[in-house]
Amino acid sequence: MNRTIENPRILLSEGSSNSARQTLYGLARDSHVDILDPSPWCQCRFSTRVSRRIKCPQIAKDPVGYVRCVAELVHRERYDVLFPTHEQVYAFSRFRSQFLKQVGLAVPEFEAIQRVQSKAEFALLMEELVLPTPVSRVVHSKSELFAHTDFPCFLKVAHSTASLGVERVSDPVALEETVKRFEAAGVWREGLPIVLQQPAPGTQAEVGAVFQDGRMVAVACADVLATGIGGGPALRITANHSPVIEHVERFGNALKWHGPLSLEYFYDAHAEQPYYIECNPRIGESYNSLAGGVNLCDATVRISMGEQVNRVPDVRPGVLTHNGFIVTIADAYNGASRIELLRKLWAHWNRRDGGQSEMTRLKDDWLSAVPATAVITMLLVNPNAAKGLAKGTVDNYSLPHHAARIIEDLPSETIEEIETILS
Repeated sequence: MNRTIENPRILLSEGSSNSARQTLYGLARDSHVDILDPSPWCQCRFSTRVSRRIKCPQIAKDPVGYVRCVAELVHRERYDVLFPTHEQVYAFSRFRSQFLKQVGLAVPEFEAIQRVQSKAEFALLMEELVLPTPVSRVVHSKSELFAHTDFPCFLKVAHSTASLGVERVSDPVALEETVKRFEAAGVWREGLPIVLQQPAPGTQAEVGAVFQDGRMVAVACADVLATGIGGGPALRITANHSPVIEHVERFGNALKWHGPLSLEYFYDAHAEQPYYIECNPRIGESYNSLAGGVNLCDATVRISMGEQVNRVPDVRPGVLTHNGFIVTIADAYNGASRIELLRKLWAHWNRRDGGQSEMTRLKDDWLSAVPATAVITMLLVNPNAAKGLAKGTVDNYSLPHHAARIIEDLPSETIEEIETILS
């Protein structure tokens, strides 16, 4: 496929996540953008850059129905680009060759994505590639978990998203309580892999990159200055971490990666030493890199459309961005009262650090004020609504372990059905 049109028709795989909202800002202004999402209230519906929201099954509950819906849509609508903004990338990679007959798509081979989708597989992969990580151990049982004695540590289920399913535990009692919560939430059970990981020295950081057939074409690092729910980034500043760029290039080359990916790590600036903690096989939250001069989304679209993309210049260090009203959700999630929320909002509105909002950009997209206003109002009325809001939003785009297994183990008749739709 080698499309050359200047105003592509793009279908985003969901519209609920922060990644999806920030992807919109990286797409060309003259693009025609539709979004798939099970919720009529997904945040990307409220954007001047979106033409329409198309209802679809929730991938977490009905992964086959979701894939069928996307296949029928790209066959009927003739989109130029199918852009996976979140964990739907796993399903698209499973049917990569079939989707490519109908639409531009920048995703890796399924064997490559399987190595990084699971936190347990990622830990083993980093050992193979001799890339630095904190001390980690993959276990499968409560007896192995409760035998752990080195605290504090992090407990990570194999499949989780939006920093949910990752918790810091300080002692054996906290470990046991966390395991119970994971079991009650259905994200882990006896026999499934789970990662025990020791803390790493340095500053929390992240890197986003885009590859074309194993060749890195764009990359941007950022230091994380503040975090939100589950340790997810809330305030970040572009940075130049040369060793990380070299490691990421080697990582993508070894996997023959195609499309975007992001890695989270801790960076010891004095020793210039990173410690990688997680990989996300997708675009991630990309506005910080865009503000720093590296448009990861545009590179992804160009690759999807068959262009040979030249290496993008490195990111400009020192550009500060924040995720705006999402911090309010985190504050309420962590127990802030109405008065505390108002104080934090006042401090946020009067900030003088020059940071740009990654989410609410009134000059670029006046409708982006709607999600921010609605969420802040809801939380001021009832701060306890934060947990339900976070879970409900994540459910719209996450891929839990059981759904990933369904995609991996599809029966032949389902595969044939999807192939027929896309033929």
